[in-house]
Amino acid sequence: MRTWLFLLSLLLLAGSAARACAVCRPKVQAGIYNAAYSANLLLVLLPVALLLALGLALFFAKSIRFPFFQRRA
Repeated sequence: MRTWLFLLSLLLLAGSAARACAVCRPKVQAGIYNAAYSANLLLVLLPVALLLALGLALFFAKSIRFPFFQRRA
């Protein structure tokens, strides 16, 4: 458990070093936060939503399937 916490803290600390220089930073931000920002954000989050929906469908498949496919006498 201590090893996992140590590795997680290293990953969090390593992420703060990825910064652009003072000259490039405005150009990078302008390229990210432009008019197509919301469309790009939705395209990035779409696979996450699909995987979440697939996982929930697999988790609840047994309880969802039976009410819809019961034979009526």
